[in-house]
Amino acid sequence: MDYSRPVETLIPGAQGRLLGALARVEAELAVSALAAVAGVGRTRASAVLSELADLGIVSRREVGPTVLVRLERGNAVGQLVARLAGLRSQVIEELRALAGGLDPRPVGLFLFGSLARGNADAASDIDILAIHPEDSGGERWAASLTEFSSRARILTGNRVQVLDYDLSDLRRRYAARDEAPGARFWRSVAEDALTLAGADFRELVGADHAAR
Repeated sequence: MDYSRPVETLIPGAQGRLLGALARVEAELAVSALAAVAGVGRTRASAVLSELADLGIVSRREVGPTVLVRLERGNAVGQLVARLAGLRSQVIEELRALAGGLDPRPVGLFLFGSLARGNADAASDIDILAIHPEDSGGERWAASLTEFSSRARILTGNRVQVLDYDLSDLRRRYAARDEAPGARFWRSVAEDALTLAGADFRELVGADHAAR
């Protein structure tokens, strides 16, 4: 799934581009400005928006020579479009809910990479960093993490890649990041990491180290 442009992904053509642009703002937009943002010709945009206004999905009003439009969030379809535009946030909350089922509870579970940054597309992996407790039970933890990954794959439609460390291993790897080939990777994790379960990433590695 393209989480940066979910509306455009599922609604093709000019209609999807116009609805996607409208769904990302609360204010009214002039048709000419909306057309430019959406990358749709002014004449085509006017025709599509008139059709959407007839369906009640878009509200339309004239102020002098200017036509202003907005997504009608009181309309049932408008509500669905708005929710689709916020798909990334919804998916992250669903991942947090899935993380609540991990047994035993992780020391920390983090989303990083393109979905955390907000630019994931259909080819992107869902990148997860898992920090398991010392008494994780081996097979029990592995089975639980595999189940989480499978459900996350179904939820997102994207491949799920999981890195699994214990806390001492995480701290050792992070402390050596400046000398290791993966320095750029660890900087990215520190900048992007969103907590799905457990402690904050900066707390685990030490806030003074994470800020370096």
